[in-house]
Amino acid sequence: MYRTIYVPFDNSEHANAAATIAAEIAKAAGANLTAAHVYAAALHDRRFRQMESGLPEPYLKEDKLVEQREIHDDLIGRGLRIISESYLDVVSRRCAEAGVEYRRTSLEGKNWKRLVEDIGAAKPDLVVMGALGLGAVEASQLGSVCERVARRIDRDLLVVKRTEAAPEGAIVAAIDGGRRSYGALTAALALGRLLGRPVEAVAAFDPNFHYVA
Repeated sequence: MYRTIYVPFDNSEHANAAATIAAEIAKAAGANLTAAHVYAAALHDRRFRQMESGLPEPYLKEDKLVEQREIHDDLIGRGLRIISESYLDVVSRRCAEAGVEYRRTSLEGKNWKRLVEDIGAAKPDLVVMGALGLGAVEASQLGSVCERVARRIDRDLLVVKRTEAAPEGAIVAAIDGGRRSYGALTAALALGRLLGRPVEAVAAFDPNFHYVA
């Protein structure tokens, strides 16, 4: 069963719900949990350079530009790292309350790309991720970061779409006779045992398909 669980975290409502579920699974399974946050210091550096032409004339000299870039990079990098650590403190407290072994990692770069790279290197048994992040809009069903990560990793992925506490319902596994669908059923049964939830296996068929084919 799952021994290592990985949670991408940006302190959004969905990420907080994902962290809660991940800690619950980790506690029941005796697993350890890793939370990761990605910040983009380099992006701010590029934006700053793009706006340099608007600086007052005394600051457009090369030595002044170099000085301003160094100050900007230091302040932005330090500030974003502090924010990243404060986000991960949220998961740390949640894991401490649940008695779950916890590790944190702050990554710099493009969010989905760095997550895919880190997940590939860490090879967790399970990734638990919020469907939406801080950039969500009202009509969103699945965020671009979650979708890109899902398409590129080969780990089991639990996508959390509800921000409120889930009712005591069943875990449903959709099966079609394929190996991966039975893998999903196996995972559902294991989670059902851990969380004390019933499991329902569902298969769909079209009685008219073969006549038409």
